[in-house]
Amino acid sequence: MSAGLFAPADLGAPDLKRLVVRLALPAVIGLSANAAHHTANALFVGAIGVEAIAAVTLALPIVILIAAVGEGLGVGAAATIGRLLGARRKTEAGVVASTVIAVAIPLGLLLTAVTILARRPLLELFGAPEATLPMAESYLIVAALGSTLILLQIICDFVAISEGNTRFSMWTLIGGFGLNVALDPVLIFGFGLGVAGAALATLISQVVVLCVYALYFRRRWGVLRVAPRLARLRRRVLGPVVAIGLPIAASSALTGAAFAILYRSAGAHAGEAGIAAIGIALRVMTLGTLPVIGFALGGQPVLGYAWGAGDRGRVADAAGFMGAASSAFCAAYAFAVILFARPIAGLFTADPATIDLAAEALVASHVVFPFLGLRYVLLVLLQSAGKPRQAAALSLAPNGYLLLPLLAVLPLWFGFAGVAWSLAAAAGLTALLAAGLGATLLGELRRPDPSRLTPKPQTS
Repeated sequence: MSAGLFAPADLGAPDLKRLVVRLALPAVIGLSANAAHHTANALFVGAIGVEAIAAVTLALPIVILIAAVGEGLGVGAAATIGRLLGARRKTEAGVVASTVIAVAIPLGLLLTAVTILARRPLLELFGAPEATLPMAESYLIVAALGSTLILLQIICDFVAISEGNTRFSMWTLIGGFGLNVALDPVLIFGFGLGVAGAALATLISQVVVLCVYALYFRRRWGVLRVAPRLARLRRRVLGPVVAIGLPIAASSALTGAAFAILYRSAGAHAGEAGIAAIGIALRVMTLGTLPVIGFALGGQPVLGYAWGAGDRGRVADAAGFMGAASSAFCAAYAFAVILFARPIAGLFTADPATIDLAAEALVASHVVFPFLGLRYVLLVLLQSAGKPRQAAALSLAPNGYLLLPLLAVLPLWFGFAGVAWSLAAAAGLTALLAAGLGATLLGELRRPDPSRLTPKPQTS
């Protein structure tokens, strides 16, 4: 099977553009399926009513906080594995993958306990109105039960991508999406579970996907040997993972916190319609963002492998191609969303007030969207290069230290419009930061001394 459909790519293949496309396209399709799954959930939940959209929207930041842990571990593992494979240290790469997967299990159980026990205070902190609390709680309880599944699926996806097997990751995401969409109407309407049915559909699909990944690792369809007995809870194994992954986890956690503040502020200025409107805008933005992330993640193994091998020119060529392709997509997506903002909002709700607010939020959130692709390509390049400080500065900016002050000020002056346009202002400032970091890294890539590119050997 390893030589067939799920065979990993040769990360040193000479045809660079073809290699990047071969790796990135499945990741784009897979994460697009993931985005479609979230959008489909919103459409089914929207059929229940505006209150249901608001309830799921308010629970979403907490689920994002859970997923942030998995994303941090996954990104850190993927970047570390890529460099190790480039340096021909496959055994150590397998140890890293095994260790990160093992660590996810107790972390997931801890997150489940904390989330369920503190669900009401968390939802109240994130601005849930009293009328929406019961529905939001029912969704969150089921979602929290799958915390370990969330972490494991994210990490397994990143491990498969890091070894050049983006096609397998794609098919698991597509399969999970298909099963989820099939279960949504059955559980939400057929069994009358409402919003809890949407969460249960996601949980069931995650179980199935993880069973497939267990088969993947057991039969060694990838290049890494992954097994529980290979796990090593040692600093030299987890240190590089945490150095890269912690800022990413913090960034995702800040995203959840920022979303919560967005919803709270939107609710204060426009009630449940405002919460639903911001939720719609963020889901549509996610629908466009996840393919960009997929493209960047799909190309990351090429960047990490080339960096580990000390091939400076290949790193620059791959990053340039990835930046141009992702920017073209982002510009086209932003143009379409801005042009058809009202019809898009109407897909999620029939309430006129919510449509008006959602259309404004859609325009505001996509004005600076054309620059998103360059930011994500630069981010994975910094991660692949083992530059955690610069990666942290970039990843924490758009939903962290740039957005939060804007959310504290602009809504006071402009009401709901200030909430919506805070996203655009933060994204614009992040684009300027990315330009500065990118220029610095480009200068490093053009220097003739290759010793600055090759990472220091790690202790095995």
